[in-house]
Amino acid sequence: MLHTHMEPQERHTHCRLQLWHTGAMRTRTNPIKWFEWERFIVFFVISLGCGGSVQGPPPQAPILNATDDYSGPDTSAGPQIKLQPGVAAMSVDCKPGAREECNAIDDDCNGVIDDRCGYLPGSLQITVGWDSGADIDLYVTDPSGETLYYNEEHEKTSGGGQLDQNARGECRREQDHTNVENAYWNTPAPKGKYKVELHYFSPCGDSAETQVVVSVAIGRKLIGTYRLELKPEQRMEALSFEITS
Repeated sequence: MLHTHMEPQERHTHCRLQLWHTGAMRTRTNPIKWFEWERFIVFFVISLGCGGSVQGPPPQAPILNATDDYSGPDTSAGPQIKLQPGVAAMSVDCKPGAREECNAIDDDCNGVIDDRCGYLPGSLQITVGWDSGADIDLYVTDPSGETLYYNEEHEKTSGGGQLDQNARGECRREQDHTNVENAYWNTPAPKGKYKVELHYFSPCGDSAETQVVVSVAIGRKLIGTYRLELKPEQRMEALSFEITS
């Protein structure tokens, strides 16, 4: 909807129509058909009122192809991620408007990991996903030293952290999204260092080595997506970072 602000007596005298068009035109090809147009795109911008400038059509959002150390939106102001041995930055192709697959990856490039999957982004979001029926647990330690994880007494921290998606793999098949866990901060995330750990708690059947993906977003900007492999009962620190502002 286009909103305007003008005095009643100016409503008719200060209306104007501007037309932009781009395209390729060929001259008439016969006496009956005067014009034939190819690839004709017309952009209409109607400006009602006065005191403002009229701008042309907005640019189309590009498809973003991530490199090993870049994934999703511009994160030049984001913190540096320190990766532990065995953890690598993951190359991700995302496309604006793409369907989110609930896989711990920002498929649609909007800076929110797995939006519309039932868990929340907040000011800080850390999401882990894996490719087997194993039970993988996410641990996030905040600057105060509190650790957020599946235990009922530790699913929330005093600094605003919450674990709102706790998955059990094939050990709890009736659960939605059995192989994704998500932690987020519903208030501005406290400044300081954060540590992300992962624990291969149980194979839940015949699962063996499992490929794991971890994504981090701050202020709804994707900082990066990372991959690693876990073996049964293995617990390791995956990465750390520091929020300074």
